[in-house]
Amino acid sequence: MRFSEKSFEVRLCATFSAALMPFNRNPQWFGMTQAQERMTGIDTMLSIGGKLLIFQFKAKQDDKFKLEKFQWRNLARIGKKYPKSTYYVFPEAGDLAAAASARCLLNTSWCCDVNDIGKGFRSTAASMSLTLVKAKSALTRSKPDQDFTAQKACEVFGCFCPAFFPLEGEVVEGDGGNLFYLQVGTSSDSKVDRTFPPYPKSLAGIPIGTISGEEGGKASQLLQWNNLSKC
Repeated sequence: MRFSEKSFEVRLCATFSAALMPFNRNPQWFGMTQAQERMTGIDTMLSIGGKLLIFQFKAKQDDKFKLEKFQWRNLARIGKKYPKSTYYVFPEAGDLAAAASARCLLNTSWCCDVNDIGKGFRSTAASMSLTLVKAKSALTRSKPDQDFTAQKACEVFGCFCPAFFPLEGEVVEGDGGNLFYLQVGTSSDSKVDRTFPPYPKSLAGIPIGTISGEEGGKASQLLQWNNLSKC
């Protein structure tokens, strides 16, 4: 059975939430109505650490991913205003059996920033089809050939898989108290130093102000959604 876009969306959101849970007890996901998705191109938004991340999920159709130009234009307006905030997400799996066998969905899903992918649309085309080539870490278009750099979701948003070495560390506060990190130093014979979750500083997201309590978060989200709809 085909691994549908909705199945991929639900599975990835659940995986991401489970991974975040030790560090953030209330990752807030916002799903769009069909009308909102048509207007903005957004599938899902995640509020975390005072930032808003935006996702458009794609599923394989005959081993290819189809991207619509009108949807990309809506997403690109947001991505241009807020770099590193808006992503296409693609699964390696094409069917439910392959998806179920994946040890970590974050490690078998790939991301592309909307700002990097728009140059692939031909001026007269309403859509384009891409193929995931894992060996090249790229999504590829044919006729003419063109590659778009892709990264695994765990490389973009952080790796939460168990470490394969002894860990000692302390919890430290980050992002104004909205997130907590585990600052880790390994055993004395290793020089590795890691932070969990290891969010890269380049992952900007859309700032939504200081969140103080549940009502403050809701107000910030409402304000930000109004701003997004006007981009």
